[in-house]
Amino acid sequence: MGKIKLEHVLVAGIFLLIIFGVTINVHKQLSIDRSKIPQKVEENRGFQRWITNLKNKGLEQVNADEFRLIEENEIYNTRWMSVYSSDDEERLLEFEKAMENLQKTDMVIYSPSERLYIDYRNVLRGDYKANEVHFHGIRDDKIIDARILDCSKRANCYFDRAYFLSNDVFVISEFSRNIDKKDQTTPLCPLEEECAYTIKIHVIDLINNSRLVYESKPFNIVLSELIPEL
Repeated sequence: MGKIKLEHVLVAGIFLLIIFGVTINVHKQLSIDRSKIPQKVEENRGFQRWITNLKNKGLEQVNADEFRLIEENEIYNTRWMSVYSSDDEERLLEFEKAMENLQKTDMVIYSPSERLYIDYRNVLRGDYKANEVHFHGIRDDKIIDARILDCSKRANCYFDRAYFLSNDVFVISEFSRNIDKKDQTTPLCPLEEECAYTIKIHVIDLINNSRLVYESKPFNIVLSELIPEL
C-alpha cells in the first residue's frame, strides 16, 4: 500500500514539475517585448556597424531602443515570388550565372551558405526597379526568385543596408519620408530639400514566413547629402 502511495506521489511530483517548466517557458515568451527590435538583431555585428556608421555621419538621434514595431506581414506571396525545383536545369543555370555576375558587386550580399543573395541596389535591374529588393537563391530543394520587398517612390525610399543573421533570417534597412506608403496626395519632396524621414528595419524570417517592420522616430535630413555617406 505504501509503495503504491509513493508511486502516486512520484508521478504527481513529475507532473507538477512538467507544468512548472511549461509555465516558465510561457512566461518567458510572454515577457519578450515584441514592440522593440529583437535582441538577435540589435546584437548582430551588421546592425552594430550600421548604427555606428549613422551616428558617425551625424544621425545621433537614431537609437536602437527607439524603433517600434509597426507592421507584420507574411512574405510568401505567389504574385511576387516564384518557386522552382532545384532539378529545373534552366532555372538552376540562371541562378548560377546571376551569382557569378554579381560577385563583388556593391549592395549585393550573400547568406552564410553562399546559396542565397539579396540585391538591393538603387538602380533598375532587369525586371526589378530601384525601389524593389531582389531575393534569389536555393533553399532545401527549391529555387526561390522573389521581389522580397518594395517601398514608395513618392517617399524617396532608399534601401541602404542588408545583412543575414542566418541562412533563413535577414535584415534590410530603409530610409523613406514620413508618409504613408499609399499616400498619393502629399507634395513631392526633391532629394535636395530637407524633409522628414524615418528609418524602417525589415526583419525577414523565411522559416516562419514573416516580415516584421520596425520604425524610428521622424527626423529631418536632406537625403541627397546623406545618401553618399551611408
